[in-house]
Amino acid sequence: MKNAIKYIALSWLFATFFSQNLAYGSPIKVVTTTNIVHELVLQIGGDKIQAEALMGPGVDPHFYKATFGDMRKLAHADIVFYNGLHLEGRMQSVFDNLSSMKPVVGLGYAIEQHLLLKENDIVDPHFWLDVRLWRQAMHEVVLRLTELAPQHADYFDARADAYLLELNQLDVWIRQQIATIPESRRVLISAHNAFGYYGAAYNIEVLGLQGINTTSEYGLQDLRHLKDIIKKRKIKAVFIESSVSERAIESLIAGVNAEGGKVALGGQLYSDALGSAKSSAGSYIGMMRYNTRTIVKALK
Repeated sequence: MKNAIKYIALSWLFATFFSQNLAYGSPIKVVTTTNIVHELVLQIGGDKIQAEALMGPGVDPHFYKATFGDMRKLAHADIVFYNGLHLEGRMQSVFDNLSSMKPVVGLGYAIEQHLLLKENDIVDPHFWLDVRLWRQAMHEVVLRLTELAPQHADYFDARADAYLLELNQLDVWIRQQIATIPESRRVLISAHNAFGYYGAAYNIEVLGLQGINTTSEYGLQDLRHLKDIIKKRKIKAVFIESSVSERAIESLIAGVNAEGGKVALGGQLYSDALGSAKSSAGSYIGMMRYNTRTIVKALK
């Protein structure tokens, strides 16, 4: 009964505001979920869009629930971009209801399916950590904005071409940097398995206490398994994540060192969210460079 009432309320809210949307010549009103998706949409849309993100720095999208204020923003939007592949799992019913009224675009569903990674038959949603896949997401943004505002097609294409050059340079740079780490030391351990695409793309082994979703629990067996790997392979450092509690990694470090091993905190990585706008990790390219420098410095 509660779900039925919620559905009716959402439908009324969306229907109430939908008729007020896109007017010819006005900026496209865009709402995004994560600030990673938000930054990509801004890169393409430029001054032809008016964009707002629901999630800011340090927010874990796996746990995020839409507020009533978010519902109002979504209702006023001309188009909604989200990551998809169940990254924002607790918002999926909202996207499903809204999609019958306006374009609601899950960027993960635009990625070539054979390139998506899986863990226990669940698709890994963190595809942006492979720059090549983020380029595919970029093309989806261009397509969808052009459908809404075809008069700006050349503008969107030009911005995409310029950004593509930067992404290509970034991809090459990351490969060169990771290659400087001795192969035996290329093991990236963090709180959850967010870096699978990064590892597959840039030739570094990735391990995490939790699975691809931070809502999953880790147990003593998971902790013991990683401690044994760290000690046996003499891994120098492990990493915390900006959007995940530090507690698990701190326990891992303490456990290894208490048992005669030696491992340090390699630094903080950005996985599910960018840093603050003024930080070195405040853009997608900045985040990828920051993460790579942090990894290389700690493991080399």
